[in-house]
Amino acid sequence: MRVIIIGGGSLDMETAVRILREEKSFVIAADRGLDYCRLLHILPDVAVGDFDSVSEGTKNMLTLFEHQGVQIVHLNPIKDDTDMESALSIGLNIGKDGIIILGGTGTRLDHVLGNMSLLKEADDRGCPAAIYDSKNRIRLISSGESITIKKSEQYGKYVSLFPLFGACHGVSATGVYYPLDKADVGTGEGYYTLTISNEITEDEAEFSVDDGYLLVIEAKD
Repeated sequence: MRVIIIGGGSLDMETAVRILREEKSFVIAADRGLDYCRLLHILPDVAVGDFDSVSEGTKNMLTLFEHQGVQIVHLNPIKDDTDMESALSIGLNIGKDGIIILGGTGTRLDHVLGNMSLLKEADDRGCPAAIYDSKNRIRLISSGESITIKKSEQYGKYVSLFPLFGACHGVSATGVYYPLDKADVGTGEGYYTLTISNEITEDEAEFSVDDGYLLVIEAKD
């Protein structure tokens, strides 16, 4: 089963409704994501967090949600994991059909970077995961992996690649305006921004990396 995690970052309601309607999913609300669930008029399967960021109205309804079948997982406010990481850990035990994170971006850049790094945890467990907002789709591939994007299905006009957790070696891109063949990105010699703002020119494009963790970001503007 596909898992959708709704976090407490910026959430575009139109994007959320579209993704939630695509197919039946197991929904997890991470802390303030429960406020968004109320706005979307949906009951998540699980709500997890210390609930320090939810509105008072939502906090007062936790018992009611529990009576309605929502599993409430209370976390200690003094913890090592973020609410999103705890939600992801739960999601990875639910199904392997993929995890979509909504409300994972926004003005808190520390949380945005943290959420992007969590894609590694999903990748390490063999579960495809993506962070969506109204303008971006963010995914991760690792050593020996590739990803294909059909031009007719791309999320935005631009595709950018970023090394995560150190340099990436053997980065290739085909079917794009700026093709790459076994390039090193983020090494000591530079090339930190070599792979920003590429464009798909063929019916489909393929991106791969021989060694390292590579973020694949599709952007609409």
